[in-house]
Amino acid sequence: MLSPLVTLVRWCSSSAAIVYIRDSQYGMPAVQSVHLVGITLLLAAIIVLNVRLAGFGMRDAALGWLEHQLAPWAAGAAAVVLLSGAVIFLGTPSKYVHSNPFRIKMVLLVLAIAFHFGVLRRWVASDRASHARRGQLVVAGLSVTLWFLVGWAGRAIAFVP
Repeated sequence: MLSPLVTLVRWCSSSAAIVYIRDSQYGMPAVQSVHLVGITLLLAAIIVLNVRLAGFGMRDAALGWLEHQLAPWAAGAAAVVLLSGAVIFLGTPSKYVHSNPFRIKMVLLVLAIAFHFGVLRRWVASDRASHARRGQLVVAGLSVTLWFLVGWAGRAIAFVP
């Protein structure tokens, strides 16, 4: 008996829309391009916020204000990345289920999201003066590192079994 998740993935991957995207000449490259644009926008928002947290730029802008300005961009980019990533996955789910880099990417993605919402946003929301500069550098460095590791693991999917 198949699990409900496997049944759902099989049903989705055989839907007319996914089959059309997967089998057309430009469908999957277009979705992958949209995925990359979303990743770029998401990383840009994350890097700007972390550069500010680390104190390397935009010192005149309050951290909370900057986070508020970047949040819609990051949320929109994250939605684009998740939706396009789901379409890419559903195109050939067996390729990704058996891929070690894909598994690593998913674990790193969960860690990056948890760090972003569990640590980074709390640092940004709290009083800047209450944190040591070294702590800000560590939080910003870990955040950027986690997000780039997600990207590098994603890139490894094409090259590593």
